[in-house]
Amino acid sequence: MTAKSETALVLSGDPPPWRVSRSLADAKPGEVLLLDDDGQVMGEPAMRRQQAVAWSVVGGVAGVGVAAMSIVSGPIFGIVAGSLFAALMWRQSQAWRRARGALVLASAGRRDEALAAVVAIERGRVGEALRPFLAYLRGKLEWQRGQFDAALALYDRAMGSVAPRRRRAMYWVCAFDRTQLLAVMGRLPAARTARGELGQAPTGDYFALELALTDLVLAFCADDPTELPADEDLYDWAKVALGCSRFGTNLVLLAWALGKRGDTDMETLLLREASPRLATEFLADSFPALASYYDRRKVELGADRPADDE
Repeated sequence: MTAKSETALVLSGDPPPWRVSRSLADAKPGEVLLLDDDGQVMGEPAMRRQQAVAWSVVGGVAGVGVAAMSIVSGPIFGIVAGSLFAALMWRQSQAWRRARGALVLASAGRRDEALAAVVAIERGRVGEALRPFLAYLRGKLEWQRGQFDAALALYDRAMGSVAPRRRRAMYWVCAFDRTQLLAVMGRLPAARTARGELGQAPTGDYFALELALTDLVLAFCADDPTELPADEDLYDWAKVALGCSRFGTNLVLLAWALGKRGDTDMETLLLREASPRLATEFLADSFPALASYYDRRKVELGADRPADDE
């Protein structure tokens, strides 16, 4: 998701496998979340169908262009043009494949390896369509390293390159992350201004979860749980988060909010449930104030022990 957690999985050796979450509730640490333009999680079959349509459109347009060149300039020129286009498409497909590998590393908690992979891709020839994704992924990784200014600049770059076109999921993923990052940096007025734009985002399940997370981050950074909706809404948010196998940061923030409102039993439950969901995140670096609350409060409440030990 987005912000971002306690400790990384210690992994080395071969790259982790490409595993795509089938749904938001089914998402597990180490899996890749793929979104459609509405912010709905897509399984791998839906992604492949979307890719096939996109490649057929590109191939059809290229075929018409090559045919037109053949008519105008002769068949030899058309063959050369077609070969050049095929080489270009192959090179770009290789870049996308390497970017996919970097995403898998990031999803598996192999932060530094993922960052090195992104930097290596950016040093080569990269098509314009891939640049916003690389800027977003590098921004997320820099945030996880605690490099807030670098992350903010990368999110701005990614959003700036997407904004002139129709706003797709990539734009909104960056917009949610950027708003949360501003709050974590202590720039609450700017974060609240950015939050106002998020009401225009699509309403798929993932973006609904991100909107709740953004409001929780803003409230925590302001140390003001009264900014949040009524308790009933917070319990609904908790039910959604508990139904997922990742997004531990959401649970820690909900624990803080409900604890502030006097429900220490729910605070304890959420802190205990957050621990396995933080496996691929870097909370101490990306959100130090929240990590401090989590480390302190889980000991005070005994949430660092299994429930049957109490």
